[in-house]
Amino acid sequence: MRLLLTRDEWQITADVYREEFPEQEAFTRKVANESSEGRFRLASTMAADRWVEHGMTPDWLHNPTEDLEYTWLLNRHGHFYELGKAYTGTGDKKYPETFVRHIRSWRMQNPVPIGLSYEQSVYFQKPGPWRLLEVGLRVQAWIWGWLLMSDSPILDTVFVAELKEGLVEHARYLSSYLGDCSINHATMHMQGLHMIGMIMEAHPEAPYWLQLATERLELCLHKQIREDGVQEELTPSYHNASIHMFGTPYGLAKQMGRPFSRTYTEKLRSMATFSCATVRPDGGTSPLSDSDVSYDIPSWIGFLGAILEDESIIASGRLDDKTLWQIGAERFKQLRLSEVERRRISQQPNGLTVAAADTHLAQQQAGTEPQTVVFPHSGYYLIRDRNNHLFFDAAPMGGAHGHADVLHFEWMFKQCLLFSDPGRYTYEEGDWRRYFKGTSAHNTVTIDQCDQTTYVSTQQWGERAAEPTVHRWLTNSEYDFIDASHDGYMRLAQPVTHRRWLLLCKKQPMLLIVDWLEGEGAHQMEQSFQLTPSANLILDKLGQQVTIEYGEQVTLQMSWSMEGISHAEHSVKSGWISPNYGFKEPIPVLGCSGSFTGMGAIAVICIPESCAWDQRHRQKEAAVVMERMQLDLDQRSMKLVWSCGEVPMQSILIDTHSVSFDT
Repeated sequence: MRLLLTRDEWQITADVYREEFPEQEAFTRKVANESSEGRFRLASTMAADRWVEHGMTPDWLHNPTEDLEYTWLLNRHGHFYELGKAYTGTGDKKYPETFVRHIRSWRMQNPVPIGLSYEQSVYFQKPGPWRLLEVGLRVQAWIWGWLLMSDSPILDTVFVAELKEGLVEHARYLSSYLGDCSINHATMHMQGLHMIGMIMEAHPEAPYWLQLATERLELCLHKQIREDGVQEELTPSYHNASIHMFGTPYGLAKQMGRPFSRTYTEKLRSMATFSCATVRPDGGTSPLSDSDVSYDIPSWIGFLGAILEDESIIASGRLDDKTLWQIGAERFKQLRLSEVERRRISQQPNGLTVAAADTHLAQQQAGTEPQTVVFPHSGYYLIRDRNNHLFFDAAPMGGAHGHADVLHFEWMFKQCLLFSDPGRYTYEEGDWRRYFKGTSAHNTVTIDQCDQTTYVSTQQWGERAAEPTVHRWLTNSEYDFIDASHDGYMRLAQPVTHRRWLLLCKKQPMLLIVDWLEGEGAHQMEQSFQLTPSANLILDKLGQQVTIEYGEQVTLQMSWSMEGISHAEHSVKSGWISPNYGFKEPIPVLGCSGSFTGMGAIAVICIPESCAWDQRHRQKEAAVVMERMQLDLDQRSMKLVWSCGEVPMQSILIDTHSVSFDT
């Protein structure tokens, strides 16, 4: 076995871990101790809220849920990382004893399957531990446990021979089934094979494993990362996970003197921009598609900068414990010192919890404002200024992890989330999975209570997925404007096209949304807004205006104008958001529904008012007052007139060709 660090270097790394990351070190000991007693608590499963008893000799197929994710995650053996780190820090023999017991029991219970079809091994049909994704991740956990506990006499020559035999079985299995390089599963398959080839370089088959894995990782990166740096599945969580998937073998290969190509390096570097842009002012990320709200993105950015040795990327993130264990204490301290010095020079505080150079907080501290960032090859628009962070989705489905949410958006104003994304909640087949992936759970328009794309199952959509088209994108000092449509409802017996205009003003707190619906026959429509748990709604008696109070942070006024829409009414329904897998909480959902024949349009102006005082002027900011809003179906145009404090009336005129901003 080829070691990444010496035993003394691992020990120093454990000392730094304990000193600089006491909470994470306590978590490591907790997981190591519980798993030594046969108990597991698996994040991103439907049992994430509890420790589950599996026995001192674990039953590796026991699943207390109906969620296949539980079996898969259990059999990735993620606790081996914590056993290794706990042993390095304490020398307690119970950790290598657990490692040996778990490896042996797992191999006894789960012999290598014979005669599986390609589909059973690669995709979702087989729930057991030999799904290729689990194989690729499990071998990395085995190897890390081995590396960190290799000096323990518990890992004697007999056990090491067994472990090597198991790794060879895994390598041969991984190299027998080659998955589709356009999805992240294939990356994880080859990530594991690459590590076996590197660490077991003396094995006669290792050169083949290493060459195969290297070539396919290069191909995966080429196919999965779009020209604008966004991962092909168009899911923020999987994009950031892909930084780890591609970055870990990259860092290992560099340490071992077998670096990847320059093309691989630059493609990997391009992924940083999207990760930075998705960090909201509160430090979390938008949970679009199958994502969670993550506050760890700066850590992944810091990790990427560390393995690329790119200080500009490191400056946009944060060096954390994961990077410490990847690169060792010596290099970590060097990078940490340079990180601290950069922040001192730029007068930014230490330990920022958000990406430093590319988020609202850090930019305000540096005297600059966040800038809008566009990813045109993917269809994502991050519309940002000193008050707003709006994530607009004009992206295609992106595969099984996509949601039926074209033209959906999430909006945060002055660090207060106004319109939210629902997240994913679960991968378990059933009503909850269907709800969270469905169109009505997003901030867009639903036609005839149908999803934009037909739901088939938890990881499958109908063959004709909704396709977006961006007609116009305009940005200037006054506003950002996007004009986009999708064809998801063209599959209906009487087809409909949904086209949305969204304009966010930069000098006044104001968001305008216009939805154009055009097709054949009569239809029902509903425009939905997913709010937050703290939102309190007040509907006026005429039903044309809604006031939403977000605690003591922001009050939002919403006013509508409609043409061609009959029987219009507002409603408040019960909905759900899921900030993390396996957890959900209720929210109010504001809907505006009605019917139309042939063509209809619905416009809504959203005017947020901060409840906070302007400390510099000892007064509240002047509120925007909407004076008049008029839609014209024949001209396909929209006119809005408003005033703000002592500023005279201003207007916006939008049609299919231009946007006129009269100030």
